[in-house]
Amino acid sequence: MPWCPKCKAEFREGFSVCNTCHVPLIDHIPDGTETIAEPAQPDEAWLREDGKRTKLLRLLRTLIILFLALAVVLLLADKGI
Repeated sequence: MPWCPKCKAEFREGFSVCNTCHVPLIDHIPDGTETIAEPAQPDEAWLREDGKRTKLLRLLRTLIILFLALAVVLLLADKGI
């Protein structure tokens, strides 16, 4: 059974990455005599791109809310409320 080297959680077969720690799983729990390589840090360019994507999604969400609010105002004004 795969194990997470960081949090020691056990996983079913077929999993390759810990869903909590986001580190690659190992085949067995280390007994203390083994060394485990640290996972590679994500590329900084990817982090910047993710920040841009987040800002774009926030902008789109805000625009959708504004358009929906405008539609409600126009529908209410049409009904004379």
